[in-house]
Amino acid sequence: FKNTRIQPEWTAMDYLLEVVRVDQEKMQEQTFLNEKKNGRLKRKRRIQEENSKNKRPITSYPPKPLMPEGLKQHIVENMGGSNCVLVIQKQLFFSDVNPQASRLLIPFSQVESHEFLNESEVERLKNKEAIQACLVEPSMEETDINFKWWDMRKNSMYVITTSWNSIVKNNRLKAEDVVQLWSFRVDSTLCFALQKL
Repeated sequence: FKNTRIQPEWTAMDYLLEVVRVDQEKMQEQTFLNEKKNGRLKRKRRIQEENSKNKRPITSYPPKPLMPEGLKQHIVENMGGSNCVLVIQKQLFFSDVNPQASRLLIPFSQVESHEFLNESEVERLKNKEAIQACLVEPSMEETDINFKWWDMRKNSMYVITTSWNSIVKNNRLKAEDVVQLWSFRVDSTLCFALQKL
């Protein structure tokens, strides 16, 4: 309590508050000294980074995902499919594999392109109709699913329901797995393929 005027009427709480105040002052001083010391190092690092940035061109784009050959071969040769389009690549959350929820959420904000749907399918989805589709599981089994459009308060999303729990179980999907959902057409019928990365 150096440089502190202690009042005779102070309670135990007042003493504690003073301890906290002094402790915070000391922490701020230490932080300031550390930042001052690190500031010199950061400036030096920043100058080095800027120099190295100027030397190489900034043209690194993430590679566009390609459909695995085995899956593509199955779709084209065994099913007569075409027009393969990546719908989404996402990390599964607990809610995506929770048996009580029994659905896969596909947020619009993460969808690569909405052009995998034709106009009549978009109309049906907007009218709250489900589209029945075939989904090729990672195990290459074919399963019937319902594909829907949900409007939430702030964002909309596509949803896969019906048979989702069995898809999760059959392919041992778990939270934090990364999956890709592809769409394709067999004749004019909408189909999907799920790939576990």
